[in-house]
Amino acid sequence: MSPVHRSRRAGSRLAFGLALASLAGCTLTEITTAAAEDIVVVEALVQRRGEANPSPSRISVFLHRTVQGEGGLSEPVDGAEVQVVRPGGAVIDLRPADRNQCVVSAPINGTGSCYVSGAAEARAVQPGERLELRVRTARGEAIEAVSVVPGAFDLAIADDAATCRVDPDDPLEVVWSASEGAWSYLNEIEIGGLPDALPDLGDIEIPDPLFLLGLSISATDTTIVAPNEFGILDRFDLDQPLALELQEGFPSGSRATISISAVDRNYVNWVRGGGFNPSGQVRVPSVRGDGTGFFGTGVVRTLGIRTEGDFEPCRRFDE
Repeated sequence: MSPVHRSRRAGSRLAFGLALASLAGCTLTEITTAAAEDIVVVEALVQRRGEANPSPSRISVFLHRTVQGEGGLSEPVDGAEVQVVRPGGAVIDLRPADRNQCVVSAPINGTGSCYVSGAAEARAVQPGERLELRVRTARGEAIEAVSVVPGAFDLAIADDAATCRVDPDDPLEVVWSASEGAWSYLNEIEIGGLPDALPDLGDIEIPDPLFLLGLSISATDTTIVAPNEFGILDRFDLDQPLALELQEGFPSGSRATISISAVDRNYVNWVRGGGFNPSGQVRVPSVRGDGTGFFGTGVVRTLGIRTEGDFEPCRRFDE
């Protein structure tokens, strides 16, 4: 399955900057549809982070128009009116923004238009809210969708956005409570300092930082062991000595940021892969009207990990 592509700016990779092959095992029974040519594609995502998280919550809507012709180029959809309506009728107007501020679920051949909310408006959205998306293009196309934000959840081993310490080479079981309404959890880890922490691995090129993905393909899968259960889908891309080191735990001197994201049905259905798709990825739209695409929502929790320094130890689930 294709990865999600977004900005490579420092600090923006985690939380929905995901390679979503982790959802390929989901069992879904909806009838799928393929996007026609000359149609507006909507990729809308609400990212609701906790109050303690220094990274901003965000609502982003990426619009692009597929056009006929060789190569299937996409064109921008400029001048659109894009709104998200909260319960009670409060309207959030999204403004045009640079493309790297939008989440894009797959590479596109061509261009598109990005619309985002203000950080305070996105922060005001609460877990469990029912949101409506309204898109009106300059050509008069009308597209609408509804999503219910997954419920709030907590990390069992530390507070949201906190940093805690683990002993080197001691894997950490990351546990969280269930999010009501979530269909899956998308888990990422960013590990920094590995080249200095592992000087004896020879001529291996070690990315710094290293990004790995975890697997939580159902709403009941609320545990993952770090770092060794992250990167299952990246094993063939990792050099074996590095993969073996990470099986033992976090090397001394390394640091990490873990992101757990509870996502709704709309998002899972759009980015998933079916069990047998000879023609490529199958997507299930959640928008209606003069276009296709998805309107997804997610709630994000993050955790910093250190192997050194004056930090509180990470709580063990069995403590």
